[in-house]
Amino acid sequence: MTYTYDNITKELRTEKKSIKKTITELNTKIDSIEERYALGELDSTIYKKFKDKYETQKDELQSKIENPSLSSSNLELAIDKALTLSESLEKIWVDGDLKQRQKLQHLVFPSGLGYDKSNDRVRTPKVNAIFGSIPILSKEISNIKKGEPIPVNQFSDCVTATGVEPTTAGAEIQCSIQLSYAAIF
Repeated sequence: MTYTYDNITKELRTEKKSIKKTITELNTKIDSIEERYALGELDSTIYKKFKDKYETQKDELQSKIENPSLSSSNLELAIDKALTLSESLEKIWVDGDLKQRQKLQHLVFPSGLGYDKSNDRVRTPKVNAIFGSIPILSKEISNIKKGEPIPVNQFSDCVTATGVEPTTAGAEIQCSIQLSYAAIF
């Protein structure tokens, strides 16, 4: 799970470095136009126009750094919580009201569910990385019993073939999709 999180956030960390570099470049531009204004090379209208432009760009980039789209201050605790939740998905689904079911469905399938009419199948463009890893890990745990090593480099946040996606017979007027999960471990 930690490996999956690291792969997902790798791009975000790279983007953060790029944003910091751009902020530094904007600060340099601001210093340059301030110096040119102080030396009388720029009139106040042009100075104000470009300074405001650079400041706005800098503020937007700064907010991206301060409010990351994905972060965890205690990754191990978050993974443990997700695994505990995953053990009781069926119970939460059955016992929950519509709002709770919608939240659960969005948690497991963040991009939503889609219906492929030509194949009469429910498809998911993306499964939450935690829940998507469970079938892969289950298979690999069976390999441990055989004494085979687990190749962790194969884990990804891609949709798995079976085990996570709900398979339902579609009807023309279907109001909800009944998710059914069996105990994995």
